[in-house]
Amino acid sequence: MTTPPAPHPAYNVGLSHITVPTPQVQVTRQTERSTEFTLGTDVVLIALSTVTDPAETGTDQSRFAWPPWQAHTIPESHQEWKAVFLTRDRTFRGLYYEARTPEESQTIHVGTAVALPDAMWKMLQNSACAVLCTGLTGDPSAAELTTALGQGMLQAVLVEALFA
Repeated sequence: MTTPPAPHPAYNVGLSHITVPTPQVQVTRQTERSTEFTLGTDVVLIALSTVTDPAETGTDQSRFAWPPWQAHTIPESHQEWKAVFLTRDRTFRGLYYEARTPEESQTIHVGTAVALPDAMWKMLQNSACAVLCTGLTGDPSAAELTTALGQGMLQAVLVEALFA
């Protein structure tokens, strides 16, 4: 007899974008008189926040045991987690965890598909990756996410974007 997987808590999903620093300075000469320096790359940010406080519901808080995310750094890359997007309607559909065995792999679907605006979709196609972060409860605004990042309250990873 197998033990059924622990139920997933309810998550709010917020999509935004963030500029992450590039590992090196990129220089592009546009004309004889101007030079463009690229110090960061825009990437799609997927914020997963629990609907209620995990401590109050007994939810396993280690589900996303991602490292703390310090402002102005690139989150660590995580090969097992993937962000899944549906190309036909340009929506974020959920997360996929690719474990060593199919039995251990898991998919987390979002309740309602979240559509990406044109600019964010183009950003996603150019980078083919996304930043997944956790650490907040409820439905945080972009300003609350920025504040939480500055205060070191978020955990995050850089993951591959899968297009279905």
